[in-house]
Amino acid sequence: MKRKIFISILIIIGLFLLEPLAVAEDYSEWKEGARLSVTAVVAPYTSVKLSVNEITFDVKGEPGDYDANQSVSITVGSNQSKWSVHAKANELIPESDKASSLPSSRLAFSINDENDFKDLGQNRLLIEGDAATPPTAFTLNFRLTTEWEDLPGTYRGDIIFSFLSSP
Repeated sequence: MKRKIFISILIIIGLFLLEPLAVAEDYSEWKEGARLSVTAVVAPYTSVKLSVNEITFDVKGEPGDYDANQSVSITVGSNQSKWSVHAKANELIPESDKASSLPSSRLAFSINDENDFKDLGQNRLLIEGDAATPPTAFTLNFRLTTEWEDLPGTYRGDIIFSFLSSP
């Protein structure tokens, strides 16, 4: 009997405690207790990704135009209003002291399988876009032109990709 009375008292107390919570669910009656300011800082973002880190030209035969062993996919993404990617090659330096360098102007590129190759001896515009454009991949094809005075050997250099943006 005492147990039933005790349980009944707990139920009644529970109802009294739950009643204020039910009233509190009505948001129109809530009073503002504090305010938290929110600031979002969106930093400039740029991503230039290449599908490979190195290309190779297998020059086997007389002087002429040789295509790289593979094409390179370049993907650019940015939240900048207007952006552009440029490329310029350094001369190819021979590993041997006997040979002369290969000028950077003999390295050339084309975009998306076009056959219009442009030399990389000077800074060249590759692609441009804006922040409203999602990241897009482009295919770059490279070509090296050799001449009779190029001695046998291994030559190394770089193609530098630069990003230019207008906030």
